[in-house]
Amino acid sequence: MSCSALSQSQLICNVDRLVTDILSNKINISNVSIQLSALYLPLVADYDSSLDYFPTITAFIDSTNKVVSSNHSKKIRWGYYNTKNFIDNLSIYKDAILKNNIRVIEQEEVNTKRLIIYMSQMLNHYSRLLIVRVDLGYSKDTIHLISIETFHKHLKKLRELIGKTESCFEELEGNVIALEQGHDRGYHVHLLLMFDGSKRWKDTHIGQLVGEKWQSITGGLGSYHNGNSLQYKKEQEARGRLGIGMIHRRNPKEIQNAINASLYLTKPDKKNQHLRVKLHKMRTFTHGIYETAKRRGLPKY
Repeated sequence: MSCSALSQSQLICNVDRLVTDILSNKINISNVSIQLSALYLPLVADYDSSLDYFPTITAFIDSTNKVVSSNHSKKIRWGYYNTKNFIDNLSIYKDAILKNNIRVIEQEEVNTKRLIIYMSQMLNHYSRLLIVRVDLGYSKDTIHLISIETFHKHLKKLRELIGKTESCFEELEGNVIALEQGHDRGYHVHLLLMFDGSKRWKDTHIGQLVGEKWQSITGGLGSYHNGNSLQYKKEQEARGRLGIGMIHRRNPKEIQNAINASLYLTKPDKKNQHLRVKLHKMRTFTHGIYETAKRRGLPKY
């Protein structure tokens, strides 16, 4: 794929991987030169200082700026000497990048604990809870059109609809939203929805409706995967791991399976899926509020 065909997400992922490989001594200087030639100008053109980038990206920008003057940025040729200069400058940021990686892991652990508490509260409150999981993203044909700003705009609309609990979100009692970024999949959402099982059923159909709603929100740019497909549920049931669909409070096995299934959203070993660029104060993991006056059976504060 040529650099001009790279989406914003792919470009950022490639730069992140290049910086990581350099600092881990996993790439030789010749290959660094080749990648700098492919990535430098596209990233400079796309870089927006108002966005919140991963330290690997800002380290790349800062290190190239020390090598290339603005007057010669479009004429730069990445030969041996300026590539070596870039690598030497990059080493200054190694500690900051390592510390950020540790913070990411620590935050994933915090998110996991929060998720277990929230899921346990929800599952033990309702006699029946209908759990639907849908993965929302963009098709390969449209991914190059999606910036982090566009992704955020689509998410804002999705959250508004979830908050109104109308249409396919009717009788929604809880939700978990995890934002991720992958090289091939681009920006995407893992969505877990919990409905009152005494009022909603047909989870496979609900998953389809949610996916179609996402396609409408994105103006046809979006794609989805229905995690509650009949085939997937049969496979999980055969393995004794089915944790989606109708979950009964009196069935401990179903409860535990549901918690285990939800942990996919904060799974620490899902490498290279974290957002490397965000809007300011953009949260990558959220869940609903359990203790609310609107929830049946809880004290009215």
